[in-house]
Amino acid sequence: MIIKERDSKEEDIKELTALLSLPLPSNKRFLIERELRFMKSGERGEQDSAYFIDFYHAASKNWVVVHDLRLEHQGRVAQIDHLLINRFFDIYVLETKNFACGIKITDTGEFLVDYHGKYYSIESPIEQNKRHLAVLEEVIGQYDIMPTRLGITIRPAFHCYVLVSPKSRVIRPAKGRFDTSMVIKADELRTAIDKRFDDMGNLASLVAGSKMSSLETVQEATMLLASLHKPIKIDYRKRFGIDDRATATIRKAETKSTIKATTGRFYCFKCRKAITEKVAKFCWDNPKRFGGKAYCFNCQKDFAK
Repeated sequence: MIIKERDSKEEDIKELTALLSLPLPSNKRFLIERELRFMKSGERGEQDSAYFIDFYHAASKNWVVVHDLRLEHQGRVAQIDHLLINRFFDIYVLETKNFACGIKITDTGEFLVDYHGKYYSIESPIEQNKRHLAVLEEVIGQYDIMPTRLGITIRPAFHCYVLVSPKSRVIRPAKGRFDTSMVIKADELRTAIDKRFDDMGNLASLVAGSKMSSLETVQEATMLLASLHKPIKIDYRKRFGIDDRATATIRKAETKSTIKATTGRFYCFKCRKAITEKVAKFCWDNPKRFGGKAYCFNCQKDFAK
């Protein structure tokens, strides 16, 4: 059963695309284009992972699914891409990464992304997922998410995986150098879960069996957790430094561009006589005096300095 669907990024993508239509400085345009590219890439990755998760678990009577859960706790944030919870209260914390051209993991655990034949270092998704797990554990404890059995609170078992695209090439270090077992292809998740169950010993199986709960109990606990989801609305104008002054400059440039495109020349707003671009720019650079409009030298005399 799916408790929570993914939050749509459509509005964010629209807003970023709209910002790119403005006459921005090259450095801001680069940052916005990069943000948009990463967002679209992340969307594709999460969609792919959600497909494989839902295919095997959405209709199951033993699992519940949560997509895109954002938790805040004591000044820290966990943005969890996917959660899978079964009737044994095994909680799978899943981080999705879309590395279209492939990824390389070094002997020391550094993650390198292949971009046009060159490798660039990125934040470790394994460590990122560990931080998410730390916040998740604290939230579950603070809000008494877990049910009780004979007066004792059930302790969940946590498992972390980083899901990458089935089409991505993953170059791993030699065995024994750095454990990359939690980095798997998104379409291999079901196999990885089945293998974990197969590898459980008698004692582990006995402990897991003691926590066996009804699907309704798991749903109730998961819905309480999902109710703590705190979506965030990002002010992209603020993030990229497009403040009121920059917005005014943009509007001025748009007005200038429109006038020039329409007439090929610049005109005094009052008497309609042709003026040079330099005269028009002087007026636009003094908005308090001329109200953002352009005037010829004679008409400028009507405005106090």
